[in-house]
Amino acid sequence: MSERVSVRVPATAANLGCLFDCGAIALSLYLDVRVTPRVDDEIVVHYRGVNADRVRVGADNLIARTMRETLGGWGKTHGFELDIENQIPVGAGVGSSAAAIVGALAASHRLADLPLFDEEIVSLATLREGHPDNVAAAWHGGFTVAVESEGRVLSYSCPMPEPLGLVLVVPDYALSTEEARKVLPAKYSRADAVHNLQRAAVLTAQLFSGKAELHRCFFDDRWHQPFRSHLVPGLPEVLALNHPDLLGVCLSGAGPSLLAFTRRDTAAIGELIQNTLAEKQVKAQIYLVAADDRGAKGWILPD
Repeated sequence: MSERVSVRVPATAANLGCLFDCGAIALSLYLDVRVTPRVDDEIVVHYRGVNADRVRVGADNLIARTMRETLGGWGKTHGFELDIENQIPVGAGVGSSAAAIVGALAASHRLADLPLFDEEIVSLATLREGHPDNVAAAWHGGFTVAVESEGRVLSYSCPMPEPLGLVLVVPDYALSTEEARKVLPAKYSRADAVHNLQRAAVLTAQLFSGKAELHRCFFDDRWHQPFRSHLVPGLPEVLALNHPDLLGVCLSGAGPSLLAFTRRDTAAIGELIQNTLAEKQVKAQIYLVAADDRGAKGWILPD
C-alpha cells in the first residue's frame, strides 16, 4: 500500500431546476482528504472546516466508513489516519456526501495502488450515495449528465461556458435529502413531464455547445421545486426574482441552498437572494463560486 495519499473533490449543485436526478455542476468549494496508513487497525479522524457540528469524527465518519469497507473488500484491513479539510457546507444540497464518497473511493484505490477507471468510480459511488448526477460531477468536473442502466452509470461532461457567473446562497440550516424526497409525488402528468424534458434537453444542448445563451424558462421546474417550497422558506420568492443580470436560479440539489446563474453583477444577485431569504427570517451565507472543470480526477495534491 502507498505510504500516504491525498484527494481533492469539488462541491456539486445537482438538479438545476429541470435536470432532476440527471444533471449537475461542479463548484469551486473543496473537500481535501489526506490518508496515512497505520500499522495497527485503528482509524483516527481529524476534521477542520465548515459545519463541524454536523460531521462525525470517529470510525463511523462517512469517509472513514467507506474506506474501511472498500479496503476490507480487497483484504486490506490496516487502520489509517484521516486528515479532512472541508469547505463544502454539510447537509445543504451541495454534494457533501457525494464528495465524501468519491474522495473515499479515490483514496482507497490510490492507497491500494489500484487503477482508477471513470465508470467504475462513478458507478461504485452511485451505489453508495444514490445519486449519479452528484457523484459524476464530483468526479469529472464541469457540467455533467448521467444515466443509470443495469448497475452501470454512464456519464458525460463538458466545461462550463466561461461568461457565466455563479453564486451560491446557503441558508444556516440543514435539510436532509431523505426529508426532501418524501414530499415528492409518486406520479407526474404528461404535461409536467414534457415541460421538464423540453427544458432539460435545451439546457443540456446549450451547455454542451459551449454557449451561455440561457433563459429563465430553462430553470422552470415542475418535478421537485414546487413540492419542496414549504421546506425552504423564501424559495418561491427567490425563484420569482428579477434582475437584468440574473439568467436563472434554482435549488441546489434538494436544497436548502440556491444557485444563481448570472451575466455580470454576481455579487449584487447574491445579496438580492440573501435579502429575500432574510425577509423570511432565514440567515444565509453568500459564496461567489466558479465552475470546477477538473473534478476529483483532475486534482493532483502533494502527499
